[in-house]
Amino acid sequence: MDNETKIIGRCPVCGGNVVKTCKGYRCENNTGEDGKCGLFINGVIGNRKMSDAEIAELLEKRSIMLDGFATKEWKAFPTVLVMNADGTIAMESVVARCPRCGGEIRVGAKAFNCSNYRREDAPCDFVIWRNIGGHLVTAAEVREICESGVTSEEIEMYGENGVIYRRKLGLSPDKSKVIKV
Repeated sequence: MDNETKIIGRCPVCGGNVVKTCKGYRCENNTGEDGKCGLFINGVIGNRKMSDAEIAELLEKRSIMLDGFATKEWKAFPTVLVMNADGTIAMESVVARCPRCGGEIRVGAKAFNCSNYRREDAPCDFVIWRNIGGHLVTAAEVREICESGVTSEEIEMYGENGVIYRRKLGLSPDKSKVIKV
């Protein structure tokens, strides 16, 4: 590789270096028809330009929650990008199962909401706000809360007076909302 090649991360398919190109990101072993690896990540996903740091995190963690994607009609939406073992990328809006009714918890612009909120026979109003105490809640934290009832780690938050404090996030006893524990 020359001195000007920018390495973004490791290829999940073959372990090679992923480098930035003019059209996106590719594995260094993806070179023409006889390339050993087919990994290529487009630089624009869902009408959104991806940053080097976002691609690096996706390569490392295999999933990343981001805002600013848009439909063909330019309606904005958030999603979780998931990198599959073969290097393909999928958009997933479902991050967990609702602890209250079993519906799908989906990522939204301001909150993670139960998919059964509009259900006529048994609407579910379970929600986890994306910003709690100045902390931007992650998809992994939502999964922990929904599956285990509480986050495994304390989270740094801010009081109204600006004082920093640490608490875990968990379900209220009746599983109706998320509380600081």
